[in-house]
Amino acid sequence: MNKFLTLALLLTTVLSVSVCAQEISIDLTAVKRMENDLFFLSSDALKGRKPGTPEADVARDYIVGKMLEYGIEPMGENGYFQKFPVPEYAEVNYGATKLWIGKRHLEGHEDFYPVSLSATTGIVDEKTVYVGYGITTEDGTYDDFAKIDVAGKIAVMNVSSPDGIHPHSAYAAYHSLNVRVANLVEKGASGVLLINPEGTASDTREFFKSINGFRVPVFFVRNEKWAEKLMKRAQKVAMSVMMSERHSDGYNIIGYIHNNKRKTVVLGAHYDHLGMGGENSLYKGPAAIHNGADDNGSGTTLLLEAMRYYAQRQDTNYNYLIQFYSAEELGLIGSKYWTNHPTFPLKEIEYMINSDMVGRLRDNRLQISGTGTAVEWDEILEMPIHGLDIKKDPAGVGPSDQTSFYYKDLPVLHLFTGTHNDYHKPTDDADKINYKGMAKLASLVYTITARSANYEDLSFQRTTSSEQKTTPNFSVTLGVIPDYLFGGPGLRIDGATAGRPGATAGLKAGDIILKIGDIAIDDIYAYMTALGAFKKGDTTTIRYARDGKEVESEITF
Repeated sequence: MNKFLTLALLLTTVLSVSVCAQEISIDLTAVKRMENDLFFLSSDALKGRKPGTPEADVARDYIVGKMLEYGIEPMGENGYFQKFPVPEYAEVNYGATKLWIGKRHLEGHEDFYPVSLSATTGIVDEKTVYVGYGITTEDGTYDDFAKIDVAGKIAVMNVSSPDGIHPHSAYAAYHSLNVRVANLVEKGASGVLLINPEGTASDTREFFKSINGFRVPVFFVRNEKWAEKLMKRAQKVAMSVMMSERHSDGYNIIGYIHNNKRKTVVLGAHYDHLGMGGENSLYKGPAAIHNGADDNGSGTTLLLEAMRYYAQRQDTNYNYLIQFYSAEELGLIGSKYWTNHPTFPLKEIEYMINSDMVGRLRDNRLQISGTGTAVEWDEILEMPIHGLDIKKDPAGVGPSDQTSFYYKDLPVLHLFTGTHNDYHKPTDDADKINYKGMAKLASLVYTITARSANYEDLSFQRTTSSEQKTTPNFSVTLGVIPDYLFGGPGLRIDGATAGRPGATAGLKAGDIILKIGDIAIDDIYAYMTALGAFKKGDTTTIRYARDGKEVESEITF
């Protein structure tokens, strides 16, 4: 009996190793195809592929042409397309948006403005009540509502907290304006006036794309004199608001490779970018074409090559749902829209692989996020694949489209070759892409789908690592480019911008930041926490390692 048990265990171990060792060879003929695709998608003629523009439509139609060429079945709402609204900006009608305090009419924009939490339309005429910071702690040690009834009144609320808005605030868990305003509305407030009399918080944003409003008018009062009066005593106030969103049309592109299998794998990438720049650009010069070769022409190109591979091979492991998303740069809008309005049953999806910024493979180093979203991912990725040095991040939540699928309880992976000095700048061009590296990553995708097919199902699980770490607010930066693939200890940098605090203190590419002030830097989160402890003009020390030696310099933010 024991001999049979030992033999069974041995066979199981050998089978497991064999499954994990499975590796699909690299197709070097893909290099030229991907180069041709990416040089077109990131050419100046496409002007940065901003969603809702004719140039984005050219990229869209190029992708569809490839789908037709490879015989991909349409799986959108209208052929390959799924159209959705892309917010351009919120427009305030100041002819109908008014604020009266007593008999005094305040000027729109100059004295006040509606915020994104406001209702789009509404009129209210009531007395005010000052609610302080609008905070009640769970343990009851602090309560702004102890002796206040806001029902039927216009609540005046300080946007800061008792000890300010900063990462080390004792009230950090209560800083969310969204939550605080929602609480006021739930308590019956008929309107909300936000003020910032102490200047210990940032003013609420005046210009925004999307309106995520409650059912009452919500204004920010920037006139300091009137803000002070609203704090001191109740005032008779009249508010009226009229806002609307301006939209353009975005398009997801969805195709299907049907192999008559029980389960389907989603392969996704976003094909949009920043156009001529705008608020998400890191470029400080005049408007210029942001070609987005790596972000995310590279992911788009890799997906085109994968689509060709699976279509021609008639792969027997899975069916494949091929998805190209728009408006990722605006907040994952395209992928969120698809997962909320799926054109294919979510219950038939086994997992999703997202390719976003996969064009700068250096020293064979790659980050794969989402490795904690399925029990089997670690085993699938355990054995080497083409010599890739894979840094695994278990988190299912991240700043790209796999997040939309993770929130639908699906296992995900996100391939990422790291950031660089051209990120979100006009210099992110096709001649800087590692096309042989992309061919290697295409083979990685094929290897993952081949290995995962040896499991009857992948077991989804929620992740609790990176996504539980909150990103602190900070008002200063070093002006360096973190190497997100570095495993630590410390934070390795890929570059330092001339004239910024880091470069002035002597930092350069390859240095490993170990300490800022008294705060040890273990990872990117510790780095951001350290930045949150300082403000512009502060001076401290920075310790870093260079060529195996530790260096300490003075740094001024």
